[in-house]
Amino acid sequence: MSSYKFLTLLYLIGICHVNTNADMPPEIEKCRAGDVDCIAKIVPYLLQNYTNGIPEIGLTDIEKLSLNNVIITKAKEQSPVTLNLAFKKMYLHGIRNVTVQRVVGFEKDLLSSKFETYVTIPNLVVDGEYVSSGKVLLLPMDATGFAKIELKNTKLSLKFKFYEECKNGKQYAKIKALKCKLTPELIVIQFDNLFNGNKQLGESLNQMINDNWKVLWADMESQVNEAVARIVKRLLANVISVLPYDDFYRED
Repeated sequence: MSSYKFLTLLYLIGICHVNTNADMPPEIEKCRAGDVDCIAKIVPYLLQNYTNGIPEIGLTDIEKLSLNNVIITKAKEQSPVTLNLAFKKMYLHGIRNVTVQRVVGFEKDLLSSKFETYVTIPNLVVDGEYVSSGKVLLLPMDATGFAKIELKNTKLSLKFKFYEECKNGKQYAKIKALKCKLTPELIVIQFDNLFNGNKQLGESLNQMINDNWKVLWADMESQVNEAVARIVKRLLANVISVLPYDDFYRED
């Protein structure tokens, strides 16, 4: 390697480790790297006190989280749920009311640290305009309308992996992978406009679905996990694209 290329390489490495002043709003307490107790407190504080977001750090309105064209279930042979179910636009509510049970990692070294968060959400709601075709519990469900799925006392685990990106002389975290796992204690489901609006038949099918919610959840679990992961990933990606990784932590 020529001396010119070597010096250029050293320069690029060096500017990626320049200390910068944090752009986090001053009223928000910053935690030390690895202080999982502090992080466990600051996460619900941010979600509950900044529901409308913090534009200067890229945090969007958490009461307006949505995703277009979300497939919830696909018809499967030899299953009690041979149903195709999708949301034209899916909305997610209730994240602001999280209780953090455990935080793992969040060390200074972005590449070697674990980043795991375990929370409980009392009422996580997925709703929106749905389209369905097929059968659920042997009954036809060819319909379109408004649907509401409430996941009660849900345990949510989030596990992140990041990689580094150097931008304008600063280190930024980029999401490499995200694993999301939802474990609800109970699910309450309401589909409107079943059987062409026949109220009695619709109520009967909704009741049957709720009596057997675990059967339906077994079919929709992976798709709902994926949809929530996409929403969380987009929410976090907006923030970490604005704030350098070092600016998340206190130095003292």
